[in-house]
Amino acid sequence: MDKAAFESHDGEVANFLPGDLESGHVGTPRNSHRMNDAFTALKLAAGTDLVAVAMEAGVITAEQGEQIKAVWASHLQS
Repeated sequence: MDKAAFESHDGEVANFLPGDLESGHVGTPRNSHRMNDAFTALKLAAGTDLVAVAMEAGVITAEQGEQIKAVWASHLQS
């Protein structure tokens, strides 16, 4: 690798071994990742609101509500 795609060539060559490189994207998050994060946050908020409504209505206890929220958050991470 001798330059980044957005840089002008400076003539200096840097050598890297494959083990020195990290896979993935570095820098500004990709739009698809940002959209996934936004949808995950929306789903988490909807689940939290649903639990709050159920607790206010007396359908579930506070302990059950916390368990549901934990399971929902775990589900969204996998």
